[in-house]
Amino acid sequence: MGAPFRVLGPGFGRRPYRMVERRYIVQYVTHRYPDRITAFFNLRLGVPKPIVAGVATPEEYTISKPWAPFADAVVVLKDRIIVIEAKIRQPRTAIGQLIDYVRRVPATPQLTPYLGGRSIFGLLVTPFYDDEIKKTCEENGLLYDTFLPCWVLDYMVEVKLIPLHMAIQIKEDKKCLEV
Repeated sequence: MGAPFRVLGPGFGRRPYRMVERRYIVQYVTHRYPDRITAFFNLRLGVPKPIVAGVATPEEYTISKPWAPFADAVVVLKDRIIVIEAKIRQPRTAIGQLIDYVRRVPATPQLTPYLGGRSIFGLLVTPFYDDEIKKTCEENGLLYDTFLPCWVLDYMVEVKLIPLHMAIQIKEDKKCLEV
């Protein structure tokens, strides 16, 4: 009798990695904030803390960097700074992250020149509107927006997040953006 399970090789059954959310956030920022002062993508927020108190060599500091979180985007406008998380999958996970990210903005060296007098907001962006996510965002002082480029529908069909007939109908109704 054979083994009760098969050990699969590396990458077996997996699609090649694509930077889907990176493309999504860059298009969102470009589309929604054409008058921005600047934008940062994949920005490490705060100052990475050494893993062990008192560790301060450049090498150890670099090693501790992975523990500092990254925001998908930080957009600087005339009167405010917006920390953005864009989620195509599992958007609820971003709410707690955003609360933490907004708190870390004042301690982020790259953002120090832009802090003076600007309010700081967190913003969650998803392809489809979800009333419950909107309520949770509001309860936590976060903003919520939707952004649906047509190519995101194709991706969502590919990874089985939505059925093909739904994507076709949305495209036919011109409820997605050709960007």
